[in-house]
Amino acid sequence: ASAEADAHALTEKKKKSDSMNADMIDQIATLKERLSSSDASVQLLAKEKEAIESEKTELLREKALLETDAADTRCQVQALLEEKASAEADAHALTEKKKKSDSMNADMIDQIATLKERLSSSDASVQLLAKEKEAIESEKTELLREKALLETDAADTRCQVQALLEEK
Repeated sequence: ASAEADAHALTEKKKKSDSMNADMIDQIATLKERLSSSDASVQLLAKEKEAIESEKTELLREKALLETDAADTRCQVQALLEEKASAEADAHALTEKKKKSDSMNADMIDQIATLKERLSSSDASVQLLAKEKEAIESEKTELLREKALLETDAADTRCQVQALLEEK
């Protein structure tokens, strides 16, 4: 009878052990599924980050081209103003526009530095990258708005140059 009790106790222990093993196997399978899903999310976020960085690089390149165009235009304006002393009122307006443009450029440089810091810190945390994605896209919209403003400033300056050439 003692051997039967021992055998019964061992059978019960084996059933409990088998049950615990089955639970652990289920937990491992669940964790593997979650890990796979997390890996897919990391890859997707990395691709989205790469696309955002690519868009940012393109915007910065376009900004540099616009700044070069604006600088060339300002040089032409300055040469015409030196030849035409009576255009002091125009020179004052162009100076104010230049100050505004310089201020906008300084703001954009600060925004770019902020974006670089955010991108650097995003490598450390995938969750932070997902939350900051919307902020970066918002800043992208701001850069596009500022690009449009620079294009408008460049067009205004070209009109002033043309007007000065026609006065001459």
